[in-house]
Amino acid sequence: MVRQRQAEALSPCLGARVTGLDLAEDMRAPTMQALAALLFDRGVVVIPGQRLSPAQYVHFARHFGRPLAFFIPEHRDPDHPEIIHISNDPAIPASQRDGAVHWHSDSSYEAEPGAVTMLLGVEAPDAGGETHFASTSAAYADLPAEMRARLDGLVARHELGRAPWIEGESQPDPDRPRRATDAPEHPLVMVHPVTGRKGLFTSGTAYAINGMDDAEATALIRQLRRHVASPAYRISYKVRPGDLVLWDNFGTVHCASPIAYSNAPGERRLLHRISTKGVPGDVG
Repeated sequence: MVRQRQAEALSPCLGARVTGLDLAEDMRAPTMQALAALLFDRGVVVIPGQRLSPAQYVHFARHFGRPLAFFIPEHRDPDHPEIIHISNDPAIPASQRDGAVHWHSDSSYEAEPGAVTMLLGVEAPDAGGETHFASTSAAYADLPAEMRARLDGLVARHELGRAPWIEGESQPDPDRPRRATDAPEHPLVMVHPVTGRKGLFTSGTAYAINGMDDAEATALIRQLRRHVASPAYRISYKVRPGDLVLWDNFGTVHCASPIAYSNAPGERRLLHRISTKGVPGDVG
């Protein structure tokens, strides 16, 4: 039987759900091109009902860029280092928990930021475990013209753990595993490499602005981060078993929900994550 493929918006400015698609049977070029176009247009794409082997999952990810190997080896899939396991196993050290409970885009602390991140749901708790997303392009477009003119051309400096925190965020544990980063500079207004749209690129790592004193830069970054996280630009989604959820790190920021660490029935969570760099067709 031929499945009827459909896409529906999750909110006026962000997100789409695609039904009637079995990626284990169809990763043909036209399908992948249509998914990439939808992703970069809507920022977040949810594809329920997927059953992919690890090899198929990595093959899928390569259509969106270069899959990365996560920097903490014990979190990687032993046979496919591009896949990392995200869980709420109580055996996970406290210093490695809740590191994503702040608004950010992936790898913004590197010279080449992350492009696309995806989660494949294996287990989900009965309650909680949502991921929140916000559109950086919609937030930029809604700024007053005077503010857009002020921001264009400004360059921010990025580093892990130094961003001005806003309400609802959790600061990382000081004992969290450290990693060497590029401490890069990125435009405060990012031009999307595929769509050409402008969006706010404060992420969770911008902490200073070239040519601006620290107090003024901190106040401006915090103001912009609060603006992006406004309800008008947001959706929330809980990844359930069989869900494949992708987001565009150039056009969105995301924030995990705090979650209980438990192996009790109805409380377990397990997601398989892949992050990429580059753009579709760039498999390096």
